Amino acid sequence: MPKLIITADDCGLSEGINQSIYDLHQRGYVSAASVMTNFPAHRHALDLLRNCAELDLGIHLALTDGHPVTAFDDHHPHLLNEDFSFRSNISLYIRSHFFSEGAVDWIRRELDAQMRRFTDVGLRPMHISTHHHFHAIPLLRRIVHALADQYRADWVRGHDFRASPSLRHPLQRAQRKPENCAFAMPDYMTAIQSHVSRPVEEFCARIAALDGTVEIVVHPSPPRDPDFPSDMHYGPRQRTIETEFLIRAVDRLRQLGIAT
Repeated sequence: MPKLIITADDCGLSEGINQSIYDLHQRGYVSAASVMTNFPAHRHALDLLRNCAELDLGIHLALTDGHPVTAFDDHHPHLLNEDFSFRSNISLYIRSHFFSEGAVDWIRRELDAQMRRFTDVGLRPMHISTHHHFHAIPLLRRIVHALADQYRADWVRGHDFRASPSLRHPLQRAQRKPENCAFAMPDYMTAIQSHVSRPVEEFCARIAALDGTVEIVVHPSPPRDPDFPSDMHYGPRQRTIETEFLIRAVDRLRQLGIAT
C-alpha cells in the first residue's frame, strides 16, 4: 500500500493561491507546500504557513517563470528575456545543452539566493522541488542536489519521468536515489494536472496499485484571483479544476484505506 505526500506547488505565486493551500491543508487535503521565493507573495506564504506544524514546507526553485532574485550580469541572455524575466521551460531545456561555465555559475548563485530567501526568515526547507521540473536536466540536477545537502532538506522531488504513474509503458519504474546523498526521494511522483481529463476512479486505482512513497502534485487556486500574475499561462480556472479533482481523489483514496 502506498504512502502519500500531497504537495501544493506554486505557493507564493499569489496571496490567493497561498490562502487556497492553507485552507486545503487545514481540511486535510494537502500535506506539503512548495514556495516560489522569486515572486512577491512568497513572504505572505511563509508568514501564513510557517506555524502549520503538520505541513511539510519546502521550496519550489524557479528558472522558467518570474524574475531572478540576483543581480543581472553578462550571462543573462542564456536565461532571461529582454525584460529580464526568465525564458520559458522549453528554452531552458534546449539551451541547457549549450550553457557556458559562466551561465552555470550564475544559475548556481541564483538558486542559492532563492534558497536564502527561505532561510533568512528562520525556516529550513523541508524539501526541494523545481518549477517545470527543470532538475530533470542532469547539469541542473547536480546543483539542486548540492543545495539539498547544503541546506539539509529532508527530501527532493524525484527527477526520473519513468517514475510517474501517469505514464503507460513497460519502462516505468520507481525513482532511483543517487548515491552519497543525505536526503530522501519519493519512489513515484505524479501531477494532478495530467489526470484531470480522466475519471477520478482510474487515477485512484493507479495510485493504489503502487508500493512505496508517492508524491501527488497539485496547483491550487481560488476561482477568482485578482493578484494572479498576468503573464502566467496556466491560470486560476485550470488550477481550480485541479483542486476539485484532488478533493474527489483524496476522498476516494481514503475510502480505499490509503492514508493521506
